Order: sequence, then structure tokens, then C-alpha cells
Amino acid sequence: MNVRVASAGTGKTTSLVRRLLARVAEGAPLRRMAGVTFTRAAAAELRERVGAGLAEAVRTGAYLDGLDVYPPDAGPRFAEAERELDGAVLTTIHGFMAVGLRSAAPLLGLDPAFGTLPEWEAQAIFEEELHGLAYAAADASAAERGAQASADQDPALDPALRAALARLGDEAVPLALAAFAQRSLADRFEAADGDEEAAALATVAHAAYRRFQARTGGARLAPPEIERRALAQVGVPAAVARLAARTPFVLVDEFQDVNPLQGRYFRSLEAAGIEVEVVGDPKQSIYGFRHADVEVFRRAAREGAVLPPLAHSRRHAQLVVRFLNALTDRLASDGHGFVPDEAPQVAAAGDQAQVRGRVEVHWVRDAARMDALRAREATVLAERLSSAHERGRPWDQMAVLARSHHALQRVRNALTAAGIPTVLGQGRGYYERTEVRDLVQALRVGVEPDRRDALAAWARGPFGQLTPAQLDRIVRADDAVAALREAHPDRAQALDRIREAVRSGPLEAIRTLVRAPLLPGGERFVARLSRGQRENVDALLFEVAERPPGDLELLLQRMDLLSRQAREAGDVPAEGSGVALVTVHASKGLEWPLVAVFDLGARGGAGKAPRVLIQDGRLHLPSGPGHAAAAASHAERQRQESFRLLYVAASRARDELILTASVDERARAGPWAAAVARIGVGPDAAPLDRDGVTLLRHGVDGVADAAPAAPDPADPGLPTAPWTSRRFRPDALPPVESPSRIRVADGGRFSEDDAPDDVPDDVPDETRGDAPGDGEPWRAVGGDADGAGTTRPGRRLPGQAVAVGTLLHDAVRRDADPDDERQIDLLRAQEVMFPYERPQQDAMLDEVRAMLRTYHSLLGGPLPALHDRTRDLREWPVLLPDGRRTWQGVVDRLYRVGDAWYLDDYKTDRTLRPGRYAFQLAVYRKAVAEALRVRPQVRLVNLRGGEVRAVDHATLESAWRARTGPDREGTGRDGPGRASVSP
Repeated sequence: MNVRVASAGTGKTTSLVRRLLARVAEGAPLRRMAGVTFTRAAAAELRERVGAGLAEAVRTGAYLDGLDVYPPDAGPRFAEAERELDGAVLTTIHGFMAVGLRSAAPLLGLDPAFGTLPEWEAQAIFEEELHGLAYAAADASAAERGAQASADQDPALDPALRAALARLGDEAVPLALAAFAQRSLADRFEAADGDEEAAALATVAHAAYRRFQARTGGARLAPPEIERRALAQVGVPAAVARLAARTPFVLVDEFQDVNPLQGRYFRSLEAAGIEVEVVGDPKQSIYGFRHADVEVFRRAAREGAVLPPLAHSRRHAQLVVRFLNALTDRLASDGHGFVPDEAPQVAAAGDQAQVRGRVEVHWVRDAARMDALRAREATVLAERLSSAHERGRPWDQMAVLARSHHALQRVRNALTAAGIPTVLGQGRGYYERTEVRDLVQALRVGVEPDRRDALAAWARGPFGQLTPAQLDRIVRADDAVAALREAHPDRAQALDRIREAVRSGPLEAIRTLVRAPLLPGGERFVARLSRGQRENVDALLFEVAERPPGDLELLLQRMDLLSRQAREAGDVPAEGSGVALVTVHASKGLEWPLVAVFDLGARGGAGKAPRVLIQDGRLHLPSGPGHAAAAASHAERQRQESFRLLYVAASRARDELILTASVDERARAGPWAAAVARIGVGPDAAPLDRDGVTLLRHGVDGVADAAPAAPDPADPGLPTAPWTSRRFRPDALPPVESPSRIRVADGGRFSEDDAPDDVPDDVPDETRGDAPGDGEPWRAVGGDADGAGTTRPGRRLPGQAVAVGTLLHDAVRRDADPDDERQIDLLRAQEVMFPYERPQQDAMLDEVRAMLRTYHSLLGGPLPALHDRTRDLREWPVLLPDGRRTWQGVVDRLYRVGDAWYLDDYKTDRTLRPGRYAFQLAVYRKAVAEALRVRPQVRLVNLRGGEVRAVDHATLESAWRARTGPDREGTGRDGPGRASVSP
């Protein structure tokens, strides 16, 4: 097994895509590979990224803009893989196991179309079987039936089981349920040596599990049963051979989060001849409560081949990387959470390598009680976030992380008092909320009123409000709907109204259910809801409106799927602009430009070990000889995971990291605070506030220790290179200027040709930001025709027009289809869109779509069709020296049709004024003439108005002479005859 360590931000998903593409290039079909990750969201992202990578490889023969270059003969393989993408196995661990089980279902006694069983339902079924088993075993007549039946036919007749139940007494059911909940830790219930009570529990749990399996059969499997069945499949030679033939190469992400059964499964696949490669980060193994075991990753590393780690972070700024390196080095050296081999040093890379960033550590230290210290700590944090906002950081680019919701509530109170908006990041189990499920049941009965289970759920809920006795008579009738109509005509009328509403579409159906008087007595559903419940229902309406499904059945399937993913009920996933408040566990996989970690001084704790422990595949109970050691091991695993939580929290920050801690002078600091202090930024270190690093102490009275004003002596470092003090002589090189920035000075005003339109949309040459003028900002959002600059409400800032132009030029360069949403999404992802909210982005993209349609309508008419062009150059850069300066620009489109050459320059002006662009086009034409020895026909193409206007030779020559003659100087950004030069 090949194993690779990938620290936070180092591009695990990118590395997976690169490996899959490399295998395709080598000749392995995508249909014979599997990409496996931990969550459905991560699997969906992997599929999307693989699809984009295949498209790039087909188009360019490379990936990541040439980082990976493939052999010329790999093109057909990538094209084939692109066609196979929809059927490729890019899924979760359980999804991959299910694929393997379905491939050999008859050999394993499974229905090939088996479904999944929610874990809560599996536990409910197991509990029912436990109670039934205990009742049957206690029945005095069981012994009499023993003469006619055997224990094999009825486990309740087994004397060993009856003895085990008697030994455990009333504790049998809760203990067996606790063991069942941990079944992902072992493939069978087996007691530790010498633990008689655990042996009794194993007997009871095994018997109930047999009844559970008989009841669920091979048609519905809960996730742990999928794991157990998949592990059993590897032991069937014919079944594992079929899987190996189907998928000889498996690539697994997030391997630090697998549980022991999953780890055994992948090791067994390797032993069966399937090549397995895993990627993960032991430093981010924080899901022990879900039975994840970091030792599975470590065993794979010990037994397999360790590949070079991913060590370049494209997430973190320089100072954040430096802090994380110091933290992981110290934690690894102290044996806290991980070891040195799992904590390679990381370097900032990509765009983040140019970002210095900020790191702040704030200690609240006093002799006051911890409640007072933490209250002051929350106030300090609010002050620091306000300071960041004053520097220009938007609230929604900030997040506060803490270990508990209780700590987040303390932060929320302080931020609210400071006037800072917040968004509490809960939302787990939203689709299991009672008010949401009530609406789902009403929708379902509207779609399928003859389904008795749907009708019963609806009639028992707020829409029907029938008593159990009334409901029993309805569901037992031959025609339940007719029985409802006879006994409760008002409920039947409401049902008819719902059936009518569902025919209007999902959104209208939900609106009707929420607002129409459909409850008994004419009450509306919304009237029964609390404020929080109304927010949940509103969120459902927004969700359906934003992503409308094709029909109600698709909506119901989506909501059932989301409901199955939930673990516990929570509030609506809050939307809006504000500082995100998130627990560290919930922050895994997320990132923000600024992250604050609150309450590092908390002591934490491993908590009390549960009575039932499964460790090393065996059951341990407190009465057994091995329980003390197992409990101590459990506590140590939790303690180690706590340090990994600190790394996960700190590594969510992109540019700015703020750490706050409260330390009682009379008590020992918590483990997180102690770990941070160990890297030299503890409460006893000298205060510091400069160069993006802040270390301050605060008292409860609000007074902070001041940082020294004088800077520290400069670090001599390496000797200065001799060339660092050299400077270019003035005029040693000719200035470089953009022809689109030239204007004619005329009493301080623009000439008539250069005057801007009264609408800022008319910023010329949008892709290069070439607004008319000398580079100074616009004086007003809008302007009158006389240039007075009167502000008009509703006008857009020039920056938005520039962004629209940038997007349009890129789309035209690619001949993008305005009706292809994937290509439009590529435009939305461009950096120029980042400053704008979603509604603004939608409006800008609508504008781009309209002009793209105009462009396509011109092709084959005023513009030659693409297939008629024998040579087609797009975004062609030009440099043209004229002896005193160098003109630099980009030709939008240069192409040849027959013997004729055309130079097209795209514009988006509302009123096209060719004189404004004559010199710019003259420069482009002369550059083309000198480079290619041709004289192209020059044309302005106005994509807003659908106009193609030729610019004649005389106009271009006149503009050239007027700007470059001996008596005229071009005006650049830095004064006459000068432009900003990058030597």
C-alpha cells in the first residue's frame, strides 16, 4: 500500500486528480479505477475536479497549466475517460464497498439492488429484537417448547443465552445497545479474556444481532453492516476476484479518518492483488467519536511504501505557515497528537506565497475567576475583529472557532454587544427538524395519498391531529382515504387541497402548506411555529427556490437523502453576512481569510470512559480485568486527539490567525495554551506588535501590556548581494506605454473623441482597465453628458463594468456558448467576481450572456464564421518600439480568411466612437504588419449594439502621426512621455 502525508492546504484533492490522470495517460481506463473519499460532498468535488482535469487534458495535453504534460498519444485515452466519467467510481468509502458488494451480490446472499438503512433505524430494530429476545427467554413456556424446537430455530431457547440474560439482568438491553453502536470497531462481538460479564454481553449481543440480520435480510444494510459484509466479501475468492477485475486500482483520500473495519478491508484488498494508494493527514484525525482510528493510517505507513509528503500550502500566508510549522514541530517533539514523520515542514506556495499575513496571540491573565477572564477574553476578541474590519476585512470573511457551543455562545454575546453581526454555524440535522419533517410528510401524502404510512404520518401530525384510536380505524379500513372522508370530512378537504397544490410544482406546494388554512379549525401551519421554526421553514423555501427540482418526487428524494446524512437535530444552517461561529469539529474542510480560535486556556478533558468499550476487537466491561487498561487507553486517545483539534483549528486560517486564551494565575493552563506557550508566544513572553505579529497580555480591568515602541535590532542574516543596491539609470530603457491610455491634452479636459459617455458602462478596453484619462479615479458614480460628474442613484461603479468586460473578452476568446451553464460557471469563478455578492454576479453574467449571444449572431454574417478561418489568433500580445518608447497591448482577435487578414477589437460601449480608439488600433495594425508582413483590415466590433465598423487606412495613419510625430508626446500614467516601467 502506498501512503502519502498531506498537511492542511497542500492540495490533497489536486494530488488525487493528478494520480488518476497519470494512470489514464499510462493506459489504465477510468472505469477500472476508483477514487474514494470520506463524505458525499468531497466525492462530488472529486468528480467535478476529475472532469475538469480530463477536459483540460483533452484540450491541451496537460494539466494545471502545464504542470503535468502528457504524451501526445494520451489524447484518445483522456477523451475515452471523459466519456466514462458519469459511470466512474468516485464515491465515499461506503459507496465503494457497496459497488463491490453489488458486483458479487448473489455470491454473498444479497439483493443486488439493496438499499441503505439509516443508523437510527438500525438501532431501533436492534433494540426491538433485544426486547423480544429477553421476553421470549423469560417466558415460562419456552422450556416446554424446547421438546419440539431447538436453539438453532429459536435463539431464545439457548441455555447459554438465558444464563447470560439472567447474569446481566436489567442491564442486558442498554449494554447490548452500547455494544451494537460500536460495531464498526470489530467484525464480531467477542469478550476480552477473563471477563465473564463481557462474555455474557457478547452472547446476548450476538443472538440479537442474528435476529437483526434475519429481519433486515440482504435488502437493507446500515453503514456498519456494509463494512462487515464488504470485509466478508474479501474472504470469498470468487467475489474478491470479481472486484479485483472490476477495480484493480483504488485511491483513498482522508485515510486518517477510517475506522478499524475499513482499514482491515483496504488491507485485505491489497492482499488480494488490488493496488491501493492512500492519502491523509494524521494531524487532522479528529473523528474518534465516529470510531475513526489514526492507528489505521500509521499501520499502513509502517507496512507500506511511504511516498514523499505534500509540503506546499496554497492556502496559508507566510506568517500563518510559519506559525503552523512551529506548532506542529513542537507538538510532534512532545509526542502530542502526532509524531515528527507526520508533521513535515510546509512552505507557502502559489498566490499565498506573496501574502505576508498576520498572527496575533492574546492572553487574558489575572487573579480573577475564570468566568471574568473569559468574559474579558471575548471582549478582546471583539476588539480585534473590529480592528480587522476597519482595515477592510469584511465580516463574512471571518470565523471564530471553539471546542464547544457553550464557548461560541459566550463569543456571540460579546460580538453582539459590540455591534458585530454573527452567523452561528449549526445546521446538523436540519432536515430532521420536526417542522421540516411535517412539511415533508404533507408533501408525500399529496403525491401518494394511497400510501398508508404516508397518510398515517400526515394524519397524526399537525395537519390531521387525529388521536391514535381515530387513526387506527382509518388505516385499518380497506380504503383509508374513503374512511377519512367519511369520518373526518374537514381533514379530507385539506387533503384534496394539498393534492391540488402539489400539481403546481414544489415551491408553490410548500407555500400552500405553510400559509393556507389547512389545519383543523382553519389554522395555518405557520401560526403554530416559533420564530426559530419559521426561520427553518423559510430556509426550506429559499432552498427550493434557489435550486428547484424537476418535480416533487425529486425534492422528496433529496430531502430524504439529506435527512439520512444527519446525526442530530440542529437549527437552520444560517445564511447572511456576519462572523461565522463554528465548532472546531464542524470547521474541518473549511477555511476563512481570518480565523480566531477562542479559549485556548480551557482545560478540556478526556471525559469518563463508557461502560462498554470495544478495543482491539474485544468487549470490555468495568467488572473485567482488562477494563482499566482499556479505559486508560481510551482516555489517552482522546487526549491525543485534543492536540490534533488545535492544529485543525489553527490551519483553517488563510491570511490572519488570532488566538485568545484566559489563564488563571493560580491554576495550571490548559493543554492548548501550554502548547502555544511552548513555541515562544506564551503569557510570559515579551509583548510584541509589529510586522504582522502581535503578542499582548490583557487584564480583566481592560488594560493591556504595551508592546515596545522601538523595533528589535535587525537580524543580519545572510550577506547582502552586490546587485541589490543597483538602480536602472533614467532613460536607460525606453518607456513602455499602453496605446489605449493616450489622450489629447486640451485645457485639462478630454477632447471630443476621448470624452467618456454619461454611463460608466462605456469604459473602453475593459480587459485591461483602460478607462479614458490619465489613470485618476472617476469623480462620481455617474456623470452627466457635460462631464460635470453628477451622481445618479442606481449607477454601477466603473469597476463592475471593467469586470463585465474582462469576463466577456475571456468568453469570446473561448467562443463560449451563452447557454452552457458550465461555461458560465467558469466565468463566475474568476477572480474579478470575488468582490461582488451573488445577485450582482447574476446581473453581470446576464449582461455577458446577452453580449455573447450578439457575438454568435454576428458569426457567419458581418464576422466570418469560425470554420472559414485558416488561422485564428486570440488575445495576441504585441510590442511595438517607435524609437522613443515601446507600445504594449493585446489584439483581441487576428485571423485569416482566404488571402485576407482581419484585426477585430471588441467593445461594449453603448455609443461607439471610433475616434477614441484610432491610435490604439493604429499601433496594433503596425505591430501586425511588422511581425507578419501583412496589412489586416481593422474593425471595431461593438458587442453591446451588434455593430461592426471598419476603420480606414487614412484614419489610422493620421492618428499614428498625430501621436508619434516630433511635436507630440504621448501622455502616460507618470507624466508626458513616460509610463510605469517594470525592468
